[in-house]
Amino acid sequence: MSRGAIDIALYEIDQTNQTIEDFTTDPERFLAGFDLSDDERTAFLEWDYGTLYALGAHPFLLFQVVRSLAVGRGLSMPDLLRQYRETVTPHGTPDYIT
Repeated sequence: MSRGAIDIALYEIDQTNQTIEDFTTDPERFLAGFDLSDDERTAFLEWDYGTLYALGAHPFLLFQVVRSLAVGRGLSMPDLLRQYRETVTPHGTPDYIT
């Protein structure tokens, strides 16, 4: 139950096309082995990446997963960047000091 757990889960999701598919197909099962708080797990299950950002997800890892999950949805990179900024900006700048 820490930012580290969020980042580890993000890292594991974005390893291969198969891990992305596994997360997309059955996120609850994919996340079963991660020590996430209820809020963190809910944010992953609902793919509420704004909340993950607010909870301290590393912005680089988070964006990489957002980008990977967006592949195939037909979003252009400018549209994806705009959507990402609009989603995370209301959460300010999380405290990344560990």
